[in-house]
Amino acid sequence: MKSDAPPIGSDATPELVFERLFNAPAKSVFRAWTDPTRLVQWWGPHGFRTTIESMDVRVGGTWSYVLHGPDGVQYPNTAVFEVLEPPHRLVFHNTGGHVEDKHLTCRMVVTFAEVRGQTQVTLRMQFRSIAQLESAKQRGAVEGGRQSFERLKTLLLRN
Repeated sequence: MKSDAPPIGSDATPELVFERLFNAPAKSVFRAWTDPTRLVQWWGPHGFRTTIESMDVRVGGTWSYVLHGPDGVQYPNTAVFEVLEPPHRLVFHNTGGHVEDKHLTCRMVVTFAEVRGQTQVTLRMQFRSIAQLESAKQRGAVEGGRQSFERLKTLLLRN
């Protein structure tokens, strides 16, 4: 299948970028991304819940999870960790989304930069093609990313 985009990771990769400054140290924010008990408290848009079937947080390890939509639709996903540099960088390749449209299939590159006691998180969802990026947008990935970051903010404020 011919791709209509440059290889993932190049400067021209089709991607969605989410950035937010969190009032917590990078160590705490990184932990919220890699500790299953914390991750289920914020991963996914408002009204969604996450069930983690397994999570092996190491390079080459897999994370299998299901996002449960408020309408009862389930979105199975599997991720493979590519890079773990606590508490600065996390990279994983996610495969999944809606059963009929794996719109969340992308490489996720997350960086955590300390800024005066706070943490700037940048999430880059890198897609193989412009068509895959557009599919993710049509299925609500932009709003879903914003809402997930809102839920992460709430979790970090509680802890």
